[in-house]
Amino acid sequence: MRAFLISAVVVVAGCGGVVPLFPDAGPTFDGGAVVDAGSVRADAGSVDAGPLDAGAAVDSGTTEPDAGTELDAGLAPDSGLADSGTVDAGVVDAGPIDSGVLDAGSIDSGTADSGMLDAGLIDAGPPGLFPIEGFGAATRGGWQPGHDEVLVTSTANSGPGTLREALDTATVPRVIRFDLNGVITLTAPLLVPSNISIDGRGYQVTVTGKGFILAGSDDVIITNLAIEDVGPNSEDGLRIGDPNGPSERVVIDHVTFRATTQSRGDSANVDEAISIVFGSRDITLSWLKIEGWEKFVLIGNGDAPQAVDSTITVSMHHILTTATGRRHPQARYGVIDLWNCFFDDWRMFDWAFLAPYRESFGVQAQDGARLRFENSFVRRVPHSKDVGSQADHATRCESGGRIDAINVQVAPGSTSPLQFGVGCNGTTGWVRPYAITLDPADATLRTRLAAQAGNTL
Repeated sequence: MRAFLISAVVVVAGCGGVVPLFPDAGPTFDGGAVVDAGSVRADAGSVDAGPLDAGAAVDSGTTEPDAGTELDAGLAPDSGLADSGTVDAGVVDAGPIDSGVLDAGSIDSGTADSGMLDAGLIDAGPPGLFPIEGFGAATRGGWQPGHDEVLVTSTANSGPGTLREALDTATVPRVIRFDLNGVITLTAPLLVPSNISIDGRGYQVTVTGKGFILAGSDDVIITNLAIEDVGPNSEDGLRIGDPNGPSERVVIDHVTFRATTQSRGDSANVDEAISIVFGSRDITLSWLKIEGWEKFVLIGNGDAPQAVDSTITVSMHHILTTATGRRHPQARYGVIDLWNCFFDDWRMFDWAFLAPYRESFGVQAQDGARLRFENSFVRRVPHSKDVGSQADHATRCESGGRIDAINVQVAPGSTSPLQFGVGCNGTTGWVRPYAITLDPADATLRTRLAAQAGNTL
């Protein structure tokens, strides 16, 4: 892993000069609210008008938005998983997890109390660094003593003023910002070194053609960018980790991953939007939007031994996916914490018998992975290529993977016969070691994700 010496401040400016870092421009949380993870009220008189489009708003006349449809005997399959509104085996339970997972002495509802940023939250820190929750909370990126600042002033693939040059020439912790809007068309992936912040706030910048690779790089923050149409050789939009070593302390925040056509997002052209591999740990993915990408996120790719990948730790929150295919995530080994997500209308991209192998499902834990999935929504409608597929598996386990699904709800407009806890047996036994800001699973959350997820800062 690469580390930089801390030296005196060096300021490198493009033609626009150095722009001061933004103040805390990250997501705003209800710091004072304590949310009961086991109870969400739904207004029985409110009706959602069909599926929620990306730009849909909540009817302003509804004071208590429809919380969606709880998993009950009318929605779950006839597999014995649903019983009077509760899915057993620790899969989905509108109430608290059983005593083996979270008891009265544990974190209160997983919510930071009285607005204090503690345990899993960091303070605003250096100017420009936004609050971070979850496993990646200690990440500083380039906002460290002795850092320099560089402005990107060109959308070219390489050369003076480009994003590639800013990354390749970093010798101390570096904050990279932008002085323009536009599309950066890459002919080769961008290698991101350690101690880097790529901060696109205030601008609309899209990276296309190739993606980013963190080859064992530590302390990296990427915020407010779009990554679009990567390929065509089964490449990732963003790879975190390398055979030579893991990446640690990485935050990917307010990033949009987009395939502009379904064929472009198919595994014939591109691999995962995000891969977290080779034991990478202390990762937070927050406020992401993924559109039309067949494979969202793979955690542990099977190329590293269990002893390595079992150290993977990932937090994922406030994520919206639409028209994706699978892996929300697919987790091999490690600990994965998901909350306040909406996985909307995943589907088969092609017939399963055609090469490359295609599949569709929601959330999967396998090979001993422990996954917590809380206060979130899922929704599907039937698609023409579902026949013979497992696309209706909303949550499933394989090879000893376990999932604690807590207050996971079916969003209004879902018409597929979703199945929960397929192959799952028992709870994870994992207790969240940090505090989080946990939003209720209601229509307000769905609308907020539609408006704020992705490169919206």
